Amino acid sequence: MFANQPGRRAIGSTAHPATPPAGHCSRRGVIRGAVGAAVAVAVPAGLAGCGLLGGEPEPEPEPDPLAGLLAATLDLVARYDAAMTTTAELGPLLAPVVATHRTHAEELSRLTGIALPAPTTADPGGQPSAPGSAVPSGTATPGTGTSAPPVDRAAALTALRSAEEAAAAEAAAACHTAAADRAALLGSIAAARACHLEVLR
Repeated sequence: MFANQPGRRAIGSTAHPATPPAGHCSRRGVIRGAVGAAVAVAVPAGLAGCGLLGGEPEPEPEPDPLAGLLAATLDLVARYDAAMTTTAELGPLLAPVVATHRTHAEELSRLTGIALPAPTTADPGGQPSAPGSAVPSGTATPGTGTSAPPVDRAAALTALRSAEEAAAAEAAAACHTAAADRAALLGSIAAARACHLEVLR
């Protein structure tokens, strides 16, 4: 008899909380959604970071294209030093040439950032390397008991001329393939080596 009275519920019926209207989000649901989104973003980022730390090491940088020319120039310097040591009479003729090659080696070192070996010996004639020069002579001082035996003048010049021809061709090839900011130096090196061939006749 109380079923129809206002404020009364039917006896035996179970009370249920009111159903929220469609589209309504509770505060707890919003927080759960925000936390879930943060976790979803953080996990891939963390995995990516682990991949960077535990992945393959960075590859070594490519060597400078002029590294070979620099090494060949240092070898040419050593050849001239050896010739002046074994054939003392060639000193006045070859000294200006080898000085030019030393200058070229220093310029190539600055251009490429490749350090030159530190000077460890004296120049032929017992004179130390020029102040500030980073190119070692590559020979022992004559008279120290470590000099090579004398070599015939003609044979020494022939060997140097052959080395100079190869060096001139190498410099010219490098000039043709080099970037514009390097071509001027390489062109001057190639021209100087061509002139050296006339000195060695």
